[in-house]
Amino acid sequence: MAHFSIDEWIDFARGVDRREKSAKMREHLDQGCSQCSKTLGTWRHMVNFANQERGFAPPAYALQAVKTSFILHQTFSAKENRGKKFEMARLVFDSALNPITVGVRGTASVVRQLLYRSGSLCIDMRMQPKPGSQSVVLLGQVLDSAKPDQGIGGIPVRLLCKGDTLSQSRTNDVGEFDFGVTPTDHLQLVFGVADTRNIVVPVPDGESIRGMIEA
Repeated sequence: MAHFSIDEWIDFARGVDRREKSAKMREHLDQGCSQCSKTLGTWRHMVNFANQERGFAPPAYALQAVKTSFILHQTFSAKENRGKKFEMARLVFDSALNPITVGVRGTASVVRQLLYRSGSLCIDMRMQPKPGSQSVVLLGQVLDSAKPDQGIGGIPVRLLCKGDTLSQSRTNDVGEFDFGVTPTDHLQLVFGVADTRNIVVPVPDGESIRGMIEA
């Protein structure tokens, strides 16, 4: 049974999709798809909550994390991934969210620094434009907060788009990794810390990446 995407269910819950599309999605639900029913139920709850709290605007990274969670849930629910679990890393620092110091002329930085954490594991990342191209370089290092001066080597890292692997590598001896990234939405990094543990880090959306390139 083919499923509709998360974005389509979000539009359905908000009531902004086309009438023909809505009819097909209702028919899909009537066929008893429990997966899509749960997805719709979650987003209807969020839409209702948002309608009650119109003055509250969740940050973009929070919405991105929720979407990533749904996408990765479907990915890691596949037969070949049963027995494994994924953990969404928590955003600790993002240089793009820092307010400009009073008295300092506002200029867009071409380098974006991010720090994520899951348990004692820290993932320090930096994104910067690749000269002469329409892409950016994503550089990072995996660290243990108990030993911050030592990177963790040999960890498999995958760059995913909507659950599909685009590229994969391993951290080097000092825990470093790097990928070339084009302006695309729904990108995630997945770190295989153990046989049954995967840590997921959302990559900033395509609009943010394009902004860095054009800055």
